[in-house]
Amino acid sequence: MKRLLLLGLLVPMLTACAGTGTEEASDGCAVEPTISVYNAATEETLFHEKSVCLDEGATVMDALKATELEIESVGDGEMTYVTGIDGIEEKSEGQSSGWVYAFNGSPGDEGAGAKEVESTDIIQWRFEEDAISFFE
Repeated sequence: MKRLLLLGLLVPMLTACAGTGTEEASDGCAVEPTISVYNAATEETLFHEKSVCLDEGATVMDALKATELEIESVGDGEMTYVTGIDGIEEKSEGQSSGWVYAFNGSPGDEGAGAKEVESTDIIQWRFEEDAISFFE
């Protein structure tokens, strides 16, 4: 009986430890793009430029999720549209304000859920008072 009780306690502990050690020790990142999140309206950086660990085929949206900031969006997959990050909502600074992203220094040319990333990519999410002019 004691042996079964000990085994019952030991197995979950070993499982938990094995999972934690594997995650920390493995370098299982297929791609590691660099991302930052910036509120241009207040000139505040919400997430300082940092590489994030992602799977192969990851998108700009996956990179944003890896920041662990609070994200609000509508739609899914290729049709995902970001409406808020970290409590900063589109249209909160006027009718044209909203979230946009720059990809390697240029305005994003695809939806955030469609644009795949590579390790050499630099992504900057920006809250702009006039999001439309960002693309001009």
